[in-house]
Amino acid sequence: MKKIFTLLFAAGMFTVASAQSRGFDHGKQESVYAFNGKQSAIQDINRSYDYKIAAVRQNRWMNRWEKSKQISQLERQRDAEIARVQFRFEKDNHAFGDHGYTDNRKHRW
Repeated sequence: MKKIFTLLFAAGMFTVASAQSRGFDHGKQESVYAFNGKQSAIQDINRSYDYKIAAVRQNRWMNRWEKSKQISQLERQRDAEIARVQFRFEKDNHAFGDHGYTDNRKHRW
């Protein structure tokens, strides 16, 4: 009985300690959401273009040269879309900590 009580007490203490260490730091939490949103958007783009590239590869009516040209174009489009997503999220992250100032260079302390 003592062992069960000790085990339950230790599990409870571990739960309390891990809950306190997470805290509610909104800045960190928003950056995590932004990172997850960025990764999700990139995965969606990759999935979409993988499907398009597979469709081109399976097209029997195109010759090898046309397929390679079309696949290269799709890969360039994918890279451009991923670059746009990364730029959008980087721009949001740079503007997050500026405390309402549009240009921090004006406010040198």
